[in-house]
Amino acid sequence: SQQPLYIREEDVERLLKWEEMFEAVKVALISVASNETFSQPARSFTSASESGLLLTMPCYLGNYQLLSLSSERRYQTLACKLVTCFPGNACLNPELPKILGNIFLFNPDNGRLEAILEATSITAWRTACASLVATQCLFFDRRLSRKDVILSIVGCGVQGRIHSIGMCTTFPFTEIRLWNRTESRATQLADELKALSSQFTNPAIGITVHSGLESCLRDCDVIVIATSSREPLIERRHLKDNVHINTIGAGDVHHAEVHQSVYDDSKVYTDHWEGARAELKDLKAEIVGLVGEVMDKKKPTPTAGITIFQSLGMALEDATAAQVIFEKYKMTHR
Repeated sequence: SQQPLYIREEDVERLLKWEEMFEAVKVALISVASNETFSQPARSFTSASESGLLLTMPCYLGNYQLLSLSSERRYQTLACKLVTCFPGNACLNPELPKILGNIFLFNPDNGRLEAILEATSITAWRTACASLVATQCLFFDRRLSRKDVILSIVGCGVQGRIHSIGMCTTFPFTEIRLWNRTESRATQLADELKALSSQFTNPAIGITVHSGLESCLRDCDVIVIATSSREPLIERRHLKDNVHINTIGAGDVHHAEVHQSVYDDSKVYTDHWEGARAELKDLKAEIVGLVGEVMDKKKPTPTAGITIFQSLGMALEDATAAQVIFEKYKMTHR
């Protein structure tokens, strides 16, 4: 019998391309909003040892297209992402990442395990791509002009970094501003972005590090906030009208980073209802709809006002992204 493929992180990284991941995540977001052939039960949490956690994220999506891979073929994906979180790993010698993930892909016709993909990069990219899709449909689709658009990144960790690269690769921002509680990390990211800027949509983009959060947010158009802060960092008085905010919520509470004064004056969108009902039940704001509903024209594109994409992440995004990598890996390893 055939062994399942094992696709290591370095092979995944080699195969990741922004436009293909953008399409894969867009397909996932639209599918969950249009009641197509999909199944995505709530994720389950299993406690292990002192403070360890195992998270399982299963899903199925049938009869969808990935035009960046094939104009004819229809795909179906049966997958489960398994993620462990062991906070003590940082203290080990040699140290291990706190969060480890693998995506399992099964044959959708007979259930045989076909591939295991190491999932660290896929998870980072699919999370960033959900924000890219949201920024396209909630912000750029309502703007007549793409001139003079300023991006602010609040929090320059793993998600802040990958969002910066994805945003600048996909959209013609004039300026990107970086803020991080420990400023050296923002400076490090600025240096990396300068080295990559020839690949950006606007290679002449201005890249600045701000020591003050207010100056980082002043007059900006699109914000990515990816911190583990339990206290709100962004307040309404920091923002001009009509900004778009992607909040990634890397901490325990998904909506702690943005002040209630912003929510009170915003239209809030998310990725899937089941996750929102479970993880945003304490959010004091009405969720207007799903990003996929706006993409699919079931909900109108907002014309004015502050918009917030409340990113939760979901198994279908992992599944379609993993399918792309699996297909490309098979093409290059025949």
